[in-house]
Amino acid sequence: ANLIALLLLEKKRPWVVPHQQEELPSRLHMALESLKLCGVVVGGFALGLTQWAWLSYASHGSEYALIFLLLLVGLQLRNSGMSLKQILLNRRGMIIAILVCVSALVGGAIAALLLGLPVKTGLAIASAYGWYSLSGIMMTEAFGPVIGSAAFFNDLARELFAIMMIPTLVQRSRSSALGLCGATSMDFTLPVLQRSGGLELVPAAIVHGFALSLIAPVLMAIFSS
Repeated sequence: ANLIALLLLEKKRPWVVPHQQEELPSRLHMALESLKLCGVVVGGFALGLTQWAWLSYASHGSEYALIFLLLLVGLQLRNSGMSLKQILLNRRGMIIAILVCVSALVGGAIAALLLGLPVKTGLAIASAYGWYSLSGIMMTEAFGPVIGSAAFFNDLARELFAIMMIPTLVQRSRSSALGLCGATSMDFTLPVLQRSGGLELVPAAIVHGFALSLIAPVLMAIFSS
């Protein structure tokens, strides 16, 4: 859904900036960096099978981890050095963020209907926008470990797909290359975007990631309540 919407945007309002692409690490290397997180989840699952008594505090621990994570996100947003005025004035970044936000929710609702899930569940999963460290915890708290794991791997797969496709997409559709990154465009995928699309892409990427990082926790809380 995001790709369709972003490709239509690029066709209607092309975003063309001449740039010589820098040399990137191998895609396999970048993918393996993200796949390490899968190993952490599998390791945690195996550890949970032991039924050790002290592991009963895991649910409380995840809640504190979520609070601490949101604190770090707030610090990161402030340390970016951008004011709210600068954020709102970057039209391209905001347009892409709004388009990604709406089209992802449409895709989530359609996926929920196809899979026989409640629409609110599909909307809650879709509203993470690639923020797997947050969605895994929030969806587990709201819907249980099965939906929480699905949300985590859904968002991790989005990041992996973005990393693999950015170098190719940025030459044909800069809007699609940025929009696919979701909330990670201001942190994890930002170096790949900068190397592939140039410094001209960075302000829009920060604005895009900022907007989605701001709205994701709110929407997930609303749809999972």
